[in-house]
Amino acid sequence: MNLIRLGLVLAVAATLAACSFQNRNEREAERITRAVVDNNLKPVENDIAEGVAITRVKVAEWSDELNSQGKLLSLKETKLDCPVGWHCFDVRFEKHHYLERMRFDENGKVVNWNFHMAQQPAQ
Repeated sequence: MNLIRLGLVLAVAATLAACSFQNRNEREAERITRAVVDNNLKPVENDIAEGVAITRVKVAEWSDELNSQGKLLSLKETKLDCPVGWHCFDVRFEKHHYLERMRFDENGKVVNWNFHMAQQPAQ
């Protein structure tokens, strides 16, 4: 009986882990996006390469812009129009879609991250 329960618990855990569907790059981009939305890079400061200077004023400006877009709904990596060496993401908020780009150094630290509002499809 205990083996059956253990098997069920492990199956449920594996299913839940598989449901995240985010790769490493997506998880990192989402962590940074959420930190910017929260106007606090402290949770991701160890993920950013040394020497990358991001001012509090810049974070506040980014935070204001992204917060005005409503709730973050999804973030998915895309190869479409993504330059070599970059990781690009389709980011969906309640009000608008954004394109986000991120680059890593040889140690896996973020050396560049930026975003801009995606053009809305013609109606």
